[in-house]
Amino acid sequence: MMGKFTAFIIFTANYNNNMGIFDFFKKKNNRQENVSTPVQYNEMPEEKMVEKRVEEVVETIPEVPAQLIEEVKISEQYEKIRIYNDYIMYSIALQLRGDLAPISAFEKENGEVEGFAYMVTEEGYTLSAEEVIERMEKKFESELEEGKIKSYMILYHSQFDNDGNHSLATRENEFKAITMAYHFKGENQDKIALPYVFENDNITYKGIVEFSHEENNDIMNTQLVEGKNYFTNMEPIKAPEITNEAGIKVRKSNVPSLINTWSGIFGHDNFQNNSSYADHLITLLKEGKANEPDFEKNKASKMEFADVKFKTLFNEEFGTIYPEIKTDFSLDFETKVISELENASNEEAIVAGPARDTFGVWFFATDYAEKRDQYLAQPHLHINLSGIAFVLDVHKDFDLPDGTKMSEEFTTYMPSKDLPNYACFDFIGKVIDFKETVLFEDGSVQGYIVKLKLITHEEMDDFFTIDVFVHKDNMRFETLEKGMKVAGLLQLQGKIAE
Repeated sequence: MMGKFTAFIIFTANYNNNMGIFDFFKKKNNRQENVSTPVQYNEMPEEKMVEKRVEEVVETIPEVPAQLIEEVKISEQYEKIRIYNDYIMYSIALQLRGDLAPISAFEKENGEVEGFAYMVTEEGYTLSAEEVIERMEKKFESELEEGKIKSYMILYHSQFDNDGNHSLATRENEFKAITMAYHFKGENQDKIALPYVFENDNITYKGIVEFSHEENNDIMNTQLVEGKNYFTNMEPIKAPEITNEAGIKVRKSNVPSLINTWSGIFGHDNFQNNSSYADHLITLLKEGKANEPDFEKNKASKMEFADVKFKTLFNEEFGTIYPEIKTDFSLDFETKVISELENASNEEAIVAGPARDTFGVWFFATDYAEKRDQYLAQPHLHINLSGIAFVLDVHKDFDLPDGTKMSEEFTTYMPSKDLPNYACFDFIGKVIDFKETVLFEDGSVQGYIVKLKLITHEEMDDFFTIDVFVHKDNMRFETLEKGMKVAGLLQLQGKIAE
């Protein structure tokens, strides 16, 4: 099955090129798809923005003078629901700033209403919108049964189109309404929805059909209080974690993907702006899955090149393809932490620990699917390490703030601030050697294999000197030279040495 790989390609197409070089944690458009959405609220939306947008978009609900609203009889259903007006408006405000995460609120025994949300505490693990809703419902139903609360409401974006379909919206054309799932003590669970339509980059809210114009206006005229904390109840999302019999900490991660990895192979701008590269990968994956005779005959020329090879991975639930940089460089390594990727059926992992009993590294294990049992059972391994550069630039010498001059041989690497969970490192390195290399028979992908020194050691030249692939388009200068100092961002990858 190709479902998960296809979702990866769709996610790629949504990449926002106007943001950071490789920042794909955020998305420009309003799509949830099959990708986890961080659920975190540290500040309320700006009140002015909410007022302005609501005045513009609520076109179907006429303004009603305040004195007339007072004379109109309020329906029994709205009389109950109105205690959650703040959170209906909060959900609207979040949507207007591009946040589609589910939110919730509950009514305490004393009648006070408070908000509840899940808080993302680490970038490597979050929950999908579906998981958030399921957890919220389970939590509130339990508390309702125990008498801890009088009612609750969960708000999420749905496929509702005045047709009774309150299914969660996950794709662009499915977003039709904000559904409000609620349950009051002693009554049945129920759902209503606030439909909306997209018109010329604006959102028009059509009003809740069960409520009168006056009642809908009452909701839309609700003002959020600037500076108020609407979510006084937060629950952190923690990655599942165990320590196995070998003393290795095994954690779960569900955010990392191979998007940046392929940007390193094909060139960042090429891969993000030209769908033909992603299409080509899908074709290779499908041909490999089907074992087509023509593909098998020409597999070497399509999948293995002088310095890089493409590997495929299949099981009943998952299919993917990823690059592996060939190298002879190896070192002793002790596994301390394995972060298995749930979004890759636990067939991929980032492995972390000390190398040569001195410095710490973590890497994407290109052989994890084949040698998972060995990784989990044997902490002490001999590992081949290599890398893919996402950015390569000329390093300009600098002095420390106290005036200390850095040695010409100074090299270093450190965990990337932008991509900390992807085995990515910012570095200053020295070019020991390099050679040109190409991928595919037509040589359409051109780059270099750079022998890059990342740690300068007095007694051992190749203490930490790895082979790094860099696409020419990801270089910010024209000419490589032996001995030059370079800086940039790379992803480490590794495998158990034969």
